[in-house]
Amino acid sequence: MWNAAGAESLDFVLTRAAPDLLLGVDSMGEMIPAPLVLTFISTVAFAIQLLIFAYLYSSHRVRFFLYLLFAWGAYTLSKGLKLVDGIVLDVQHPSFATDLATVAAVGFTLAASFAHRWDYRLRGRDVLACFGVTVLLALAAGGDEGQRAVGIGLGVVQIAAGLLFWPPRGSITDYRGERLLAGLLALWGGHRIATQFLPADPGTAGYFAVHAIFISLYFLSTFAVIIMVLERARGESERLHVRLREAERLATTGELAARMAHEIHNPLGAIVNATALLTDEAKLTPDERSSTLAAIRIEARRLNRILSDFLHLARPQEPRRAPGDIREVVQHVGMLIRDARSRAPRIDVRVAVDPDVPHFAFDRDQVIQVLWNVALNSVEAMNGRGRLSLEVARQSGDVALAVSDTGPGIAPENLRRVFEPFYSGKPNGSGLGLTIAERIVAAHGGRIEIDSAPGHGTRVTLLFPLEAA
Repeated sequence: MWNAAGAESLDFVLTRAAPDLLLGVDSMGEMIPAPLVLTFISTVAFAIQLLIFAYLYSSHRVRFFLYLLFAWGAYTLSKGLKLVDGIVLDVQHPSFATDLATVAAVGFTLAASFAHRWDYRLRGRDVLACFGVTVLLALAAGGDEGQRAVGIGLGVVQIAAGLLFWPPRGSITDYRGERLLAGLLALWGGHRIATQFLPADPGTAGYFAVHAIFISLYFLSTFAVIIMVLERARGESERLHVRLREAERLATTGELAARMAHEIHNPLGAIVNATALLTDEAKLTPDERSSTLAAIRIEARRLNRILSDFLHLARPQEPRRAPGDIREVVQHVGMLIRDARSRAPRIDVRVAVDPDVPHFAFDRDQVIQVLWNVALNSVEAMNGRGRLSLEVARQSGDVALAVSDTGPGIAPENLRRVFEPFYSGKPNGSGLGLTIAERIVAAHGGRIEIDSAPGHGTRVTLLFPLEAA
């Protein structure tokens, strides 16, 4: 029969070992019984697994894992004490200290299941109470009947711990490691109980089978704990990323709101000042009154443009794609630029379209909006004087719409900010044109590339993939 430690106790039937179980030779030239050899190998293996747990806990500090670390430490200590019992004390049965370590290991396993299920924390009074119970159980394991009763009790406790590790129905943290560990702990507990009733003398097939089953359950339980901890860490990482994205979104929203308020403040202030002048109309000359009204109209249009751009940014529409000829879009925008003489009085507009560019599906209105915004930025950068080139070509698997100007170019420190909302190099720009353009192009599966240098103009290329279309 096995003692209080269940299958672990098989290492202590030393003097009854058959001659064919003498596997090694000690320093005195005497043969070493097989149970001691197995206990030594188990101790080394358990110590290595304990080090793995300690390493994992350094980066995954979860309470239930800490208690499992204590449990595995107690198992390792139990194995080491069994070596002392067999080699130093030369006793056939585990000592009180060995039984104490074994019972403590099962107790820490139960505490780990409580911590996992209900976030239980071991407190000082709990530790004292558990220590008292552990001492009593270790003392009760002194005789054969006591060993059997304690072994059965420990098996029941370990089965209960396994059931508590099983994820409850509807759990949002249903990891595979939880189910694996729960099943293995329950099997381990059943193994403890069964070994109290199965005779397995050293040297028999049953002896090695029982020991092999115990070792297998221990190693598989270690594997399950590692899986469970890593799965939990990965889940905590996916939730942390979600919270970070939410924080970034809120920060971006706050920044947009602040910039929006700043952009609205300027035209509103100008309108308020102008209306204040108009209240004392008797002191205004006709020219002053006309210029004041013109200023109100200009600022109102600016305010309307800012609000419209912001609505496009805040509520982007999905592109309604339909097969079309991009040449028509480019020629249409080129004509609009030529006709806008108030904006571009001395702009030379050149349009070049590669005839090999095929038709593809795109949202005509959105692409016109993007091309118009980019072209208008170029016109304003040149202060109404220079050359604007609109080119369409096939570039690998993309259709490339390039807008080039002979303006002053963009400084390197500003180039990386051109897509930021409300960033503009123009005094009265809303800073949303390129932001909206980038979103529209991205919604088509494309991207925007900008090549610019001070004194060498700017080239903006809109790339629309034919495959995505």
